[in-house]
Order: sequence, then C-alpha cells, then structure tokens
Amino acid sequence: MLSALALCLSVALLSGCTATPTPTVTAPATTAATPRANTEPAEASPVFASNDEALAAAEAAYSAYEALSDTITSEGGIGGDRIAIAASAAYLPELLAGFEGFSETGLISRGTTTYDEASLIRSAPEPQGGVRIELYLCSDISAVRLYDASGNDKTPVDRTNRIPLQVGFVSSATEPFLLLIDKEDVWSGRNFCQ
Repeated sequence: MLSALALCLSVALLSGCTATPTPTVTAPATTAATPRANTEPAEASPVFASNDEALAAAEAAYSAYEALSDTITSEGGIGGDRIAIAASAAYLPELLAGFEGFSETGLISRGTTTYDEASLIRSAPEPQGGVRIELYLCSDISAVRLYDASGNDKTPVDRTNRIPLQVGFVSSATEPFLLLIDKEDVWSGRNFCQ
C-alpha cells in the first residue's frame, strides 16, 4: 500500500500539474491581520492526466469486471459476491440479484464476453476525492453460450449479441486509481453497435 505522501506525488506526476503556491501576504507591523475563512470550495484535482488515460483505465477495469463476471456465470452464478472487488457499493446489490437470478435458472455459460467501440463520455473528479468516469461501449456476447445441467445448448436463438451500453465507474479519495463499476445501462438512443 502506498503511503499518503507517495500517493499524492503519484497523482501530481500523473496529472502533469501541481498546486500553485499561494503568495504570502505580510500585514504592516501596526495592523493586526484578521484571518478570513475561505468560503469557496476547493476544486478537486484530476486523477488522470488526460482523457486517453481515463479511457484506458476504464477499459482495463471493464475487462477485469467482464472476466470475473464470465467466471461466475460459468460456475452457474454461484459465489456472485466475488464481484464485490470490481463493483461500487451502490451497484453491488443489483449485480448480486442478477447472479442469484442466473443461478436459479440452473444454466452455466461457456465463452468470453468482449466489448469494442469504447468511447469516453466524461471523466470528472469527485468533490470528496476520486473520479467518476462514463463510457459508451458495445458489449459482445456472441461467443457466450448457455447450457443446462445435461449439456444441452439453451442459448436463445433470437438474442441480441451486441448491446450498446452506457457504463459508469467511480473511485474513492483513498484509492483514486481503483475504478469500480457503478452502472451498466442499455443505451436507449440510436444503436451504435450495428
């Protein structure tokens, strides 16, 4: 684990900027200086130096999330709580309910989920630290098949194999580079995954 100083230095080096020193104002000897409270909120520093870095980090986080999700469904949805290492506390209950529902079907998956067409919507520092990132991407499940306990292929013949998603990630002030999946919404606009 990085020390707080090492982490601050890492963020400063990766973001390519450091705070500008505040000039010191010295009051004349005959005047007592009266401190004033800073009423404006401090602006949060960016976690990533560029949008390209933010996109690359989010893509890596999504790939790890997909791989873990594929592992859980290949085992019938059992042990869905393993996804907690890749998900935000807010999104975790939805994921756990999904794995529980999958487990109840008695099916297992074989194959690997992939994605493409990833593009950054936004990357913004959170006021309390960390970052919030959103992407558009195409989730591709064409290589994933579903089987019952007897080994019969139960993959729906009419399923949509490429799904346009809007995916969100968050990180915390204590671990700003650890992106956790926070949402996966099917994009309701024009399907950009054709």
